[in-house]
Amino acid sequence: MIWLIVVAVTLSLVGSIIWLKPSPRDTRLAALRFDAIRNGLQVRSFTFKPDSAKTGVRDDIPGTSYTLLHRGKQQGGDLKFRVVGQAGWDNDGLPAGLSWHNQGSAADAELLSRMLPQLQDDLLMLEVYENRVTLMAAENKTASAAAYQHFMEAFF
Repeated sequence: MIWLIVVAVTLSLVGSIIWLKPSPRDTRLAALRFDAIRNGLQVRSFTFKPDSAKTGVRDDIPGTSYTLLHRGKQQGGDLKFRVVGQAGWDNDGLPAGLSWHNQGSAADAELLSRMLPQLQDDLLMLEVYENRVTLMAAENKTASAAAYQHFMEAFF
């Protein structure tokens, strides 16, 4: 009877330790986000709430945002354009699956189309201001902080 109690206690301790151990996905995301911070990107959890009456984009976009600040232009800055990875009413010049939330120019759409394969991830949202670029990506297995940074630098 005592050995049964010892086995039950041992299994509960081992189970608790295994339960607390991070999953491979959690470990990969932590490494990706730490690399991004080391490269000078600001990382935060964020939920983008679209203006669905204006754009037709219905769903909120939760995720981790990566922000790159333009050196020397830290203050202020007007929004140039915003693109979301959902179907909406305005998608002129954009790749399939993306739509404008705040419309940019044809040159912006062309630059985005050219840079999108280099992102190596699925784009959820991209905001480009005069002084910063904010990216929300799906953080797939192919994602890398260097690819995120290179993608965002192209919009300065």
